[in-house]
Amino acid sequence: MSELKVNKILVPTDFSAAVGEAEQAAMVMAKTFHASVDLLHVITMTAIVTPPADVTALHAMLPELLKQVKANLDLEAGRFRDAGIPCEAKSVEGRPHSEIVRHARENSADLIVMATHGHGGLAHAVLGSVTERVLHKAGCPVLVIPVRA
Repeated sequence: MSELKVNKILVPTDFSAAVGEAEQAAMVMAKTFHASVDLLHVITMTAIVTPPADVTALHAMLPELLKQVKANLDLEAGRFRDAGIPCEAKSVEGRPHSEIVRHARENSADLIVMATHGHGGLAHAVLGSVTERVLHKAGCPVLVIPVRA
């Protein structure tokens, strides 16, 4: 078996407390492998606006939303940089699992480190799991950090 090489780690973030644990694990992995980190936040417009959408209201709130996303990404990226880990942060719009897999592929991520929110039962059956979909579609290893009770 060849030696595992990890040069770039992708950490998807939704700014939840669960992601903090994934970020801690990614920080350890990045230091261990001397890897850089990409933080990715996926904005899902359907989570913001439910039909029938008031397009005017959406346009009015979008700049503030994007400003807040950038501030949150800058804060999270700063934690990695303060630890001496090169870190890029980006937000995109789309379906979370698709954008995570696409970003990993297009940016040559060697590892995805992400949290699972532990939704079960009906919520999981109806909504599915972003983590589960990434696990099935990713072209690189995925380290899943479970939420602690």
